[in-house]
Amino acid sequence: MIAGHFATALVPYELTRKSDPVPVWLFLLAAQFLDLLMMIFVSLGIETMEPEDAFDVSFSGVQTNMFVSHDLLPVVGWAALFGVATWLIWRKPVIALWCVGLVAFHEVCDLIVGYPHDVVRGVGPIGMALYVNAPILSFLLEAAMAAGIVFWFCRRRANSGQRVSTGTQVILYAVLVGTPLATLPLANHSVNSLLGL
Repeated sequence: MIAGHFATALVPYELTRKSDPVPVWLFLLAAQFLDLLMMIFVSLGIETMEPEDAFDVSFSGVQTNMFVSHDLLPVVGWAALFGVATWLIWRKPVIALWCVGLVAFHEVCDLIVGYPHDVVRGVGPIGMALYVNAPILSFLLEAAMAAGIVFWFCRRRANSGQRVSTGTQVILYAVLVGTPLATLPLANHSVNSLLGL
């Protein structure tokens, strides 16, 4: 899941913006924290993702080993670490708990639509592995979740008398729902294969 993780950040942002306001980027960072860790660990050679050439990648054909960033028990540690860091910086327990929840929910979403992950290295795998087994379904589920969150966010704002502008709504739907839909051609084919290279 890619854009769907970003969409989840809208929920705590909306629910806490009056009582415990923080910048939206904090929730966006929490929602994507595990993938940022994965990119760091892959670039350091600790975790692997093959093929290495991004243009040769299809979602169903990627081989991953994300044992530090995405295995279940390490994620518990990463979520706790992010929550503690958030609490130390902002001193807002509700915000820290929301950030823990976003990191944990990232893992839940990945177990449903992403790649399989172990509980700890060598113990597993768990998850539905839809990126491998049914990548088109995974993108459609991600788009549906993102659409539901954007709809909820815009409706809640409208009900509170702070309607989200039409332009912002279009951008939210285009980015958060459009991204997984635009990714559909990469479900089983790489960019190079689609371009005939």
